[in-house]
Amino acid sequence: MRPITNIIIHCSASAFGNTNIIRKWHTEPPRGWKDIGYHFIILNGNVDPDNNIDFYTLDGMIECGRQLNDDGFIDDVELGAHALGYNASSVGICLIGDKAFSPDQFNALQRLVKELMQKWNLPKEAILGHCETDSGKAQGKTCPNFDMDWLRGKL
Repeated sequence: MRPITNIIIHCSASAFGNTNIIRKWHTEPPRGWKDIGYHFIILNGNVDPDNNIDFYTLDGMIECGRQLNDDGFIDDVELGAHALGYNASSVGICLIGDKAFSPDQFNALQRLVKELMQKWNLPKEAILGHCETDSGKAQGKTCPNFDMDWLRGKL
């Protein structure tokens, strides 16, 4: 078990999705992971592109991915799969979307990150975009595709 030292922000790089869809993407081949990689997913209201139902009431809704307890440590069951080299000590948050996110998503992200920072006594500097991690840089990631300094300034 390691203490939580970072919160890593991601985007799904898809126009749609939710926890169940991302769990399917992560657990089926070619990945074949044991569970979804993220701890939290923030919806954009577009859950299923083939369904014509209005899901915009879900815009900004936060869903739980991998379960976390409140002890401030990542154990084997809670270990995410979202940022190589950071998984053992970080929480992964994914916004559904690619390069554009709704105001409701950003409001939900700010509320969630503030709550987690307070719970685990994390400084703003501990909040990173996937592109700011060592592995993200090495892989040329741009995720989460928005200015992380702007987000840290809002916290």
